[in-house]
Amino acid sequence: MRRICSRFFSILAVALLMSHPVTAADGDLKTFGDWGYKCDKSTDGEQELCYVFQNVTKKDGGRLVLGARIAYRDGHKDPLLVTTVPLGSLLPPGAALMMEGTDPVRLTYFLCSGEGCTTVATPLPPAMITSMKKGNQAVVRVMAPNQQAVNLPLSLKGFTKAMGHLKK
Repeated sequence: MRRICSRFFSILAVALLMSHPVTAADGDLKTFGDWGYKCDKSTDGEQELCYVFQNVTKKDGGRLVLGARIAYRDGHKDPLLVTTVPLGSLLPPGAALMMEGTDPVRLTYFLCSGEGCTTVATPLPPAMITSMKKGNQAVVRVMAPNQQAVNLPLSLKGFTKAMGHLKK
C-alpha cells in the first residue's frame, strides 16, 4: 500500500509540475515557433525535469483553453503527453490527440482543478510523433456535456525543433 501511495504522489507531482502555466517571468524558457522548452527541478530538487509545451489561451482574458506538455521520463522509451483542457469537458470519454492519417491517442483524465482537467501522462507512439513533425496542426478532441465533440487546435509550428531539445 505504501508503494502504491508513493507512486501516486510521484505521478501527481510530475502532472502538477508539467501542467502549471508558463509566464514570461520564467528564466530558462526557450521558444521554437509556437512551442516552448523548459526545465524545472523535481519537487525533491534532485532531478532536472525538461519538457516541451504549448499553451493555447483565449485572446480576451488569457484563460487557458489547452495546455500540452511532452517529456521523456525514466522507464518510458516514448515521450509522454499530458494535456490540460477546460473545465466542463465530459470526463467519461476522456480526450484524444488526433491527426489525419494517424490513429488517435486516447487520453484519460487524471485530475480537475481550477485551471481545467489534466490527463494522465500518456506515451506518444513514434507514428504520432512523425506525423506531428510533418504536420501543421493537431487537435485535442474533448466531448462537451451535450455529447458534441469539440476540437481544440494545437499548432505544430516549431514542434520539430522543440522536440530536438528533449533528452531521451
